[in-house]
Amino acid sequence: MTGRIGTGKADRLPGLESRLFDIPEDKFVEVVRLLERVRDHPDVRQTFAAIRPRLAQVRPDRRPTLKRVLCMPFEDVLERVGGVDVPVGRIERRVIDPVWRLVAECGDSALIDQLDRQVQETAPGNLNVLRNVGRRLWPMAAQAIRGAIGGAAQDASRHGLWRVLHGDEEMRRQAMDIAAFLEIGLTVEALKDALAPKPLPALDDRHLGAIEQAAQAVARQSPGLVHPLLLVAASRMANPADLLTVVNDLDFGKARREQPAIFARLGGLVVTSLEERSALLDGHGHGAGPGGAALPTAPEDAVAIAERLVASVGTTSAVLDVLADPAYRQRLDAVKTAVRTMVAGTVLDTAPKGILTAVPAPAANGRPAAVDEDAQMAAEDHARALRRCEGLADALGLHEPLKDAMASMEKGLLARAQALLAQYPKAAADPGDAETAEVALFYALRLLELVAGPARADRLRAAIMAATGEFTEDGA
Repeated sequence: MTGRIGTGKADRLPGLESRLFDIPEDKFVEVVRLLERVRDHPDVRQTFAAIRPRLAQVRPDRRPTLKRVLCMPFEDVLERVGGVDVPVGRIERRVIDPVWRLVAECGDSALIDQLDRQVQETAPGNLNVLRNVGRRLWPMAAQAIRGAIGGAAQDASRHGLWRVLHGDEEMRRQAMDIAAFLEIGLTVEALKDALAPKPLPALDDRHLGAIEQAAQAVARQSPGLVHPLLLVAASRMANPADLLTVVNDLDFGKARREQPAIFARLGGLVVTSLEERSALLDGHGHGAGPGGAALPTAPEDAVAIAERLVASVGTTSAVLDVLADPAYRQRLDAVKTAVRTMVAGTVLDTAPKGILTAVPAPAANGRPAAVDEDAQMAAEDHARALRRCEGLADALGLHEPLKDAMASMEKGLLARAQALLAQYPKAAADPGDAETAEVALFYALRLLELVAGPARADRLRAAIMAATGEFTEDGA
């Protein structure tokens, strides 16, 4: 492996990235562990970047590295791989390598070497050992980062270090944010344990007590460190906006005076996170997450995304009303507009193709066509998604488009079912054809029930049962 990788750019792991998406999970984990032995090689880093979506899905126990230990306090706010969940106060993954270089160049090299040897001897998943390493690494790394870039970028003594960040002011800001997370690393790790498992659906008294206790602890270090702590808490929640509803009721200890500013800043970042999440959606529900990973485009996935975003917008809007800032209202309205466009494009506009085409058209030769089981399952999922849009109609202003789409689907399904009914007498003469036709009719009925409801499907049900002989003469 290492010899082949070392032969140069022209011999770059040909085709491996695509194959790693298809091999069985156990083989995938085995290859990942082999690659990790030489992960610092540029070609291997490129391969890891390409397979990151499957890494996020499989989540194999990764060989611990000192760089990974460095990331532990802020891993919850790192940008996601795929999907539309953008953490509050997001840290871009592109910042990790430059920050690590700053730590390696400006930190305690003897301590780094010692900790690196300790990590290499640690088995994957041994969190206690890694946190003990972090206990010594994180404060040193925070000091190294602040010392390297804490002053003005124009300072001649920092010119070379500024070049490590490519003169990128946004990267510099995120590096300073990382330093803040590292300063409170142990408190963050304890809070992550208290707010598990992730994502947390709701906050109970135990969670609130843990957040309050952690906030008081970091406030004793510096009141300004409460903000990054709350970013971790928000990013561990299914709906980060829920944290806003309780922030003003918590006791932040020495950061009490800063509480209104902390609330306003956190609220602004929650809105920004919603904007970034909605920006990943285009007019048809297609998009790309960080690293170019495709977003889910199935109607039921689109509705699930919309439901989460609408819930977050509603909570955020209600809480931020106390700030009386019209700009927030406008920004949240823009998020809802983006979600509305996505739902309309992915669920409503595609309904004719996604639902109606599952009902086979009468064959020209008079013999019934078999139902495509996969298409039927996808159509039923689409029909359920269409009905779920009723719960979003008020918030997104979709009443009329949804009403029109459902009426069109009902009319289309009835027309296709009637065509199958008209053909049924010809099919009934052959037992095989009769069974094929009956399956198609009952699947069409199933779709109509999902779209319009059982009551609206009663007439078609009666007609199908009468045509297929399901009724006896006395109607039983």
